[in-house]
Amino acid sequence: MKTRTIILEIIIFCIIFLWAFDARNKIVFHDAFYRQLDWNPLATDYKDFIFYFLPALEITIAITLIIKPFRKYGLWLSAGLLTFFTGYVYYMLYIDPSKATCDCGSLISGMTWHGQLIINTAFLLLNITGLILYKRKQQDTNLIYK
Repeated sequence: MKTRTIILEIIIFCIIFLWAFDARNKIVFHDAFYRQLDWNPLATDYKDFIFYFLPALEITIAITLIIKPFRKYGLWLSAGLLTFFTGYVYYMLYIDPSKATCDCGSLISGMTWHGQLIINTAFLLLNITGLILYKRKQQDTNLIYK
């Protein structure tokens, strides 16, 4: 197995863990998750939809990353959701800090908004690296079969 493939597998494993862990926390601690949505002024109008949709989306992303033929879609979905979450945290910190009233969506309990921004950015960069490695792996595979 090439080094690039091993790195890609490690990246995918980390992203699967992120989404599975986050979805699990939203499901197991559903009361706390719902309260966090209720406290968040940006999510209040859509909290019932978000309450069900977000864990389902996170589980879907994890599953698409596990099933090799769907990995490309999983990486793109993951990158999209991480971009959204990173933008959301940035907004809460720098655009309208008065709305940053809770630790909504925090991967690690008690993490600050700045910490969450760092974690989200790190996972987004990891995800982008995964997309690049996946594309190169596909190109290498196509060259072999030409």
